[in-house]
Amino acid sequence: MRDHDHRFECVRLVPIFDGLSEADQHRIAETAVTRTFEPREQVYGAGDRTGLHIVHRGQVKAYRLTEGGSEQLVRLLSPGDFLGESALLADSVSDHFAMAIRRSEVCSVPRAGMRQLLVERPAVALQMLQTVSGRLAAAEEMLAAVTGQSVGERLAQQLLHLADEAGSASFRLPTSKRDLASYLGTTPETLSRRLGALQRSGAVRLGPQRTVTVVDRRRLEQLGAGAGPPDRGPH
Repeated sequence: MRDHDHRFECVRLVPIFDGLSEADQHRIAETAVTRTFEPREQVYGAGDRTGLHIVHRGQVKAYRLTEGGSEQLVRLLSPGDFLGESALLADSVSDHFAMAIRRSEVCSVPRAGMRQLLVERPAVALQMLQTVSGRLAAAEEMLAAVTGQSVGERLAQQLLHLADEAGSASFRLPTSKRDLASYLGTTPETLSRRLGALQRSGAVRLGPQRTVTVVDRRRLEQLGAGAGPPDRGPH
């Protein structure tokens, strides 16, 4: 019973299940499997036929491998976020990898059970499609940014987003500089230079353990809009 309650708590974190009755949510929890992953342990790989994976605790990253074998970060997932929905909706295999960044607990709902639920509860399928659509739009925005903006502009916008997400001017970068650089389409070395430039401009202050404080939000917004980057560097 305790294990079921734990899985039920995980299921209730997911917004797409909000419209379901408590009985349906319990039904999903009955089929879910909870696993704990250590840092850098793979949750699933490209080519796997996955179900729906819900992050209950910790943090997970989704990424693809380039032809050269480098990781290209797709997105970061925190408690309540889910992944595997695209392959689930298309009844195909995953096109990316998922790995725990820190010790994480993930609830996995098997593919067969989820597909049956989507047939019986079209509203859940619609919400899942809306989530996929939102993620595609975000990916298109990032692609446009990578091709049309400097690293400094992309970084300034990302720091503003992280501050808003944290609800505070001070926050901790949620991932390593390598992963953040990958997400922004640059190298860790260039990212470090751009962070240093933002600090010298007075827009941010960098602290220990990847902490960042937005000191001058207006200045950071200007830099994100391309209004006079603090210094020039590679895209």
